[in-house]
Amino acid sequence: MLTRRLVTSVLITASAFGGSLVVSPVAAASASAGCQYKVVWPTAGVYEDPNPNSAVVKTKYAGDIVGASTCEGASYNEYGYVLVTTDAAADGRGWMREGAVVAL
Repeated sequence: MLTRRLVTSVLITASAFGGSLVVSPVAAASASAGCQYKVVWPTAGVYEDPNPNSAVVKTKYAGDIVGASTCEGASYNEYGYVLVTTDAAADGRGWMREGAVVAL
C-alpha cells in the first residue's frame, strides 16, 4: 500500500512538472542482498523525489557508499535514478542519478 501511494504521489509530482516518470525495480540486482553503490562524481545530490526539479536533501562525494535494502530505479525523461536510504528525506527514501554511482 505504501509503495502504491509513493508511486501515485511521484506520478502526480511528475505530471505537475510536465515530464514523464517511470518507476520500476532494478532487474540486475538481487533484492535480498540490497543494492549498494559507490559515488563516482565529485559531488552528487540525493533528491527527495526522482526528478531533476526535486529538492536536493543531501550531498554525497566521490568514494561514498550509498544504497538501500531494496533495489528500485526510476526515470524522468532522459534522467535515470536509483533508490538510496537517507534520513534527510521525508520518507527515508532518496534518489540519486544513475550516472553518479556504480554498482558494487
